[in-house]
Amino acid sequence: DIKENKKTKKVTEKKVRKRKRSLWKKLVTAILIAGIIGVLLITAFFAYIVLSAPEFKEEAFKVNDQTLVYDINGEIIAKLGLEHRESITYDDLPQVLIDAIIATEDSRYFQHNGVDLPRFIKASIYQILGKDGAGGASTLTMQTVKNSLTSTESEGIKGIIRKFQDVY
Repeated sequence: DIKENKKTKKVTEKKVRKRKRSLWKKLVTAILIAGIIGVLLITAFFAYIVLSAPEFKEEAFKVNDQTLVYDINGEIIAKLGLEHRESITYDDLPQVLIDAIIATEDSRYFQHNGVDLPRFIKASIYQILGKDGAGGASTLTMQTVKNSLTSTESEGIKGIIRKFQDVY
């Protein structure tokens, strides 16, 4: 009777170990499959971003100045257009204006290369979760791209796609 109990106990222990091993194998397989699917989905998302992003055209960043009409002597006789704009270079901007824009719009402008990654990730997660006040996480560079190349869409999945296109 004791021998039979020991034998039964050993068989039961082997079955339990097999079940545990089988459970671990299933769990590891499920995690691997989920990981592969996740990688494929992320890859597909980024491929979509790249394929759907508008073509980069330097001309899109140039603001149309107003049209100047000159007389025969080279004197300006009229300025045409709804907006009176004149292009200037960065060096022509007063430092106080540069400081004010940086402080207001992108305080870490000189610490990143156009994308403030920590702010971008935080804003993207908040937007996915649907939280109010997700923040734009838009650097001056991203704002320029948004206004010149992509769109101003900021809600839902379209807003998230647009932000990734801005980064791209």
